[in-house]
Amino acid sequence: MTRLLNPSWSGRHVQAVHGPADLTRTEVAQILSTVLERPITAERITEEAMYAQLTASGMPPRLADPVLGMSTGLRADFTPEQPRTPITTTPTTLMSWAYETLTLALT
Repeated sequence: MTRLLNPSWSGRHVQAVHGPADLTRTEVAQILSTVLERPITAERITEEAMYAQLTASGMPPRLADPVLGMSTGLRADFTPEQPRTPITTTPTTLMSWAYETLTLALT
C-alpha cells in the first residue's frame, strides 16, 4: 500500500490489494447488489465467452488476450495470485470502496 500512496515511486510492480476480509463470489455479488441497487450475480463463464464479451464491448483483441490471460486463475477458483499478508491487506472494505469509487465511476 505504501507504494500506491508514494507519488515519487515509478516503475512496475504487481501488488495485491486485499481488503480486510476474504469474500466469496456470492458475497461480492451481494455487496455490489446492495451498493448499486440492482441485482448482481456471480457467474463462471468460459474463456471463449469472456473473450467474446471483452471484444464485443470494444476492447481490441491485442488487449483482450492479455486480460484473458490474467484472469484465468481467478475464473478457475477465485484464489488470489498473491496471498494475504500484512503488506497486501488493507482496511478498505469492498462495500466502502464500491460506495466511494464504483458508484461515482458508473454515474
